[in-house]
Amino acid sequence: MIETPEDIRLLKETVNLECKLALGRDGKGSLPKDFWPTYSAFANTEGGTILLGVREKKQAFELEGIPNLRKVKSELISGLNNLSQVSTNLLSERDITEVHVAGKVCLSVNVPRAPRQKQPVHLTKNPFDGNTFRRFDESDLPLTDEEVRRLIAESVEDSRDDQILVGYGFGDLSLETVVSYRQVFGNRDPGHPWNTLSDEKFMRQLGE
Repeated sequence: MIETPEDIRLLKETVNLECKLALGRDGKGSLPKDFWPTYSAFANTEGGTILLGVREKKQAFELEGIPNLRKVKSELISGLNNLSQVSTNLLSERDITEVHVAGKVCLSVNVPRAPRQKQPVHLTKNPFDGNTFRRFDESDLPLTDEEVRRLIAESVEDSRDDQILVGYGFGDLSLETVVSYRQVFGNRDPGHPWNTLSDEKFMRQLGE
C-alpha cells in the first residue's frame, strides 16, 4: 500500500515490481516505450505491477507524478488494443488504478500472468527476433527464438487439453496410465470409497 512519499522511497524493484518515470519529452506525461517489454515480461512470467510516475535517483525512488494522466491512460489503452504494439490485452479496468500521494498522482498497472494458451505475449505481430520477454530478477530479458517456439508449442498443447474429443470412449484410454493413477490416488487416500469402483466408474467419478 502506497500512502506517503516515504512508501515510495522504500520501494525496491523486484521480479514483480517495476517503476518508470512516464513524463515524456514535454515533462507533462507520456507512456514510456520501455513499458511494453516489462508488460510482456510480467505476462510471460508470474505477473507484476508497473508503477508509472516514479523517478529513480541515487538508487532510491521519488514520487514525480504524472501531470497529464489522461494522456498516459489513453496511450496505454490504445497500445493494449493495437496488435502492432502488443499481441494480447490482459488488463481490465481494475488493473489500472490511480495512486494519489502528497498532491501528486501516479499510475499503478497490475499485469496478470497470461494463461498458457495466450503465451507468448510479445511486442508487434512477430513473437521472434527479440520481441518476447520474460522477467528475471528485476530485468526484462528477451527470449531466444527457440524459447519462443517452446512457449508456442506449450500453448497449443494446453489448448488441446481443453477440448472435448468427440467419438472417443473409455476404451481409448491407456489402461497402464489409469492403473498408475489409481495407485497414486489409493496411496494418498486409502479409505476413499472410489477405490472399490471399477476403472470405468472411477474415471467417470473424476469427470463429474
